[in-house]
Amino acid sequence: MALDSPVAPKVTLLCILLCSLWISCVAASQAPQPTSHPVVVSSGIENGGLVYRVSGKRVEDSVENSLLTNLGTIVKARGTAIPVFIVIDVRVPFSEMGKLETALDKVDLTHRRLFVSDFQNGTMTEIHFDKAIPIPRN
Repeated sequence: MALDSPVAPKVTLLCILLCSLWISCVAASQAPQPTSHPVVVSSGIENGGLVYRVSGKRVEDSVENSLLTNLGTIVKARGTAIPVFIVIDVRVPFSEMGKLETALDKVDLTHRRLFVSDFQNGTMTEIHFDKAIPIPRN
């Protein structure tokens, strides 16, 4: 077929249309990316006892529903690059922060932020750990 034939522009347009259709089909078939909303790991007091939650779901000391089991399931589904918010009730001993961070270390969730919350009056404050400073001796 010659380039100056009346069919050449139609063939070119048809090729462009088919390429566009193929590209849109390939784009539509891509697997959806996991959402980047943060995982919320919390520690609070309920009925006088310590309660852990992962994204609102209460976790217990059983193998099927433990903190590590739930975090491991999230890592398998979403990977380790997801942000994690640690929220600790002001009434919980501060040592619980270390326990939650240890659990997150075990499943390689390192992108985390720490918050202390007073659930009774609905306030929350982020805690930042900067460079250590010496304690004054006077």
